[in-house]
Amino acid sequence: MSIWRKLNTLFRASAQEPVAKLVDANGIRIFEQELRDAEQAIARSKRELACLMAEKTRLARDNEHLRATIDKREHQVTEALEKNEEELALELANLIAEDEPLLERQQQQHDKLQQQENRLRKQLRDSGRALKHFHSELRLARANRHAEQVNRQLRGHARGLSSHMEDLNQSVSRIQERQAEAEDIEAALTELDREQEDDTLDSKLKAAGISNGKSSGEQVLARIRSKPSADDRE
Repeated sequence: MSIWRKLNTLFRASAQEPVAKLVDANGIRIFEQELRDAEQAIARSKRELACLMAEKTRLARDNEHLRATIDKREHQVTEALEKNEEELALELANLIAEDEPLLERQQQQHDKLQQQENRLRKQLRDSGRALKHFHSELRLARANRHAEQVNRQLRGHARGLSSHMEDLNQSVSRIQERQAEAEDIEAALTELDREQEDDTLDSKLKAAGISNGKSSGEQVLARIRSKPSADDRE
């Protein structure tokens, strides 16, 4: 069973590889979408904060109004007591006794809202700074991707240029070889033409009985025989 578990683990790991490669290949697009999601979340948080602040403002107004009402009734109680209106004073005091706990609870709620507002404000400030940082990172990532694309293009162009240079060198070499071969052929043809002209001239001179100035073997032998020997010179 251990082998089967290992095979199952291998299959699951292999299934993750294409997903990981897909994520890596689209890293910038994913990052861009994550930034948009974060911006939308910040916008929602701002609206929630605005609603909280509005609720806190409304509660502050209610507390102020309730506090003013309590103060007014306290003055009324004092006036009723001065006029010996005990029953009226007690009735006003009962109303005050009902409003004071309500004012306390509302003030506590106001304080809680203030704490929440302070916390949300800090979170939004931190998130805003982080978002600016991530936007800078996105610009750098885009610039790096563009640089990688340019480098790939340059490498491709360099390979293509090197191939073109090699082709040009080969073409120049072939042209030079053909030109050298043509020059050799032309030189050989010129030499053959010259030899043919010399043969033709010798033939014409011989036919006319004119010496062409060239020595034959018989002429060389006759010249040597005609030279005096060493005994004759003595």
